[in-house]
Amino acid sequence: MTVSGGFAGVDQKVVLRGDGTVEGSDRGESVVRRTTEEQFLELRTLLGDPALADAPASIVNRGAADMFQYTLRFGGRTVVTDRSAEEPAVDRLIDALAEWLPKR
Repeated sequence: MTVSGGFAGVDQKVVLRGDGTVEGSDRGESVVRRTTEEQFLELRTLLGDPALADAPASIVNRGAADMFQYTLRFGGRTVVTDRSAEEPAVDRLIDALAEWLPKR
C-alpha cells in the first residue's frame, strides 16, 4: 500500500512480505519489522477477503482537494481510494496496514 497526497505531501509505503516481515517507508527511509503469527494471519485474512474482488478499481472523489490517496496492490489487482466512500473490505485492509507505516 502506498499513501500519498494530503496538504503536507505525504509519501509513505508499506509492504507485507510472505516471510512475515513488513517494510514501512516514509520519504525513502525504510524500517523492516516482523509480525507475530497472529498479526500475519490477520493481514493475510484481510487480503483474502472475497469482498476485495468486488471493490471498484477506483474509489476517488475527483472534486475533493488535499485528501490522502491509498493505492493497494494485491492478488494481481490495484485499488485506488481516497476513502471518500465506504468500502468496508478496503477500509479494513487500509486500517490494518496503516498500523505498519512509520510514525511521523
